Amino acid sequence: MNVYGEDKALKKVYEKLFRYEKESRIKVKRSEDYEVVEAVFDKPTLMTLYSIMNAGIFDYLNGVVSTGKEARVYWGVKGDKDVAVKIYYTVTSSFKNRIMYMIGDPRFVSFKKTSRGLTEVWAKKEFKNLKQAYDAGVRVPKPIYVKSNVLVMEFIGENGRPAPLLAESIVSQRDYYEILEMVKKLYKKANIVHADLSEYNIFKYRGKLILFDFGSGVDIAHPEALEFLIRDINNINRFFLKRGLKVKDARQILREVVGD
Repeated sequence: MNVYGEDKALKKVYEKLFRYEKESRIKVKRSEDYEVVEAVFDKPTLMTLYSIMNAGIFDYLNGVVSTGKEARVYWGVKGDKDVAVKIYYTVTSSFKNRIMYMIGDPRFVSFKKTSRGLTEVWAKKEFKNLKQAYDAGVRVPKPIYVKSNVLVMEFIGENGRPAPLLAESIVSQRDYYEILEMVKKLYKKANIVHADLSEYNIFKYRGKLILFDFGSGVDIAHPEALEFLIRDINNINRFFLKRGLKVKDARQILREVVGD
């Protein structure tokens, strides 16, 4: 489907959705965006975005913030506030590898095992994980809205520029212990395991740590939840060891997280 071909109606939808400011540091040239339209903005996705915009969730999209294997994040604008609009690709082989994070999670017992079906349940799953974490007092981007393969959440950063990753930041012993407390709170209060935690899924913004990218997160009743938790702990320990900081024994951390 070529949005800039014969379908003038979809072209108008696209033009209403997007706005590009000349002074924006994160501006993406229109010619560059047009090249990726077919990969990201198929007809159902465009109509979903248009529906969300008409519902007043955001006013327009202003440019690309980040691109990954599963999704692309856009800088959305709502009045004088920024929001992050995460659009999951509806055609991607990586989602087939994510079934292990869904089967066994009691919150998602039934879903279509098609590419679009997996994509849509993944978006709902990340929204639910974010909400459970946010409600439990864990610092995460506040979830705002989800529909089909589009997730809208709080933008962490300024002027369309995302906050620095932990991997890009100066870290301290305090940061290490703070992350362990967040992992514990996720498990005990939010009843989830991040399952993909690393220095690349943590922002350090204005001195505060913020966890994100919760698509892989599972309920603690998932049969592999403890294995995922151990992996998260090992990833964090490995990162801080590389930075020359002291870390606790992984087995001790595990006992502290899951113990009474």
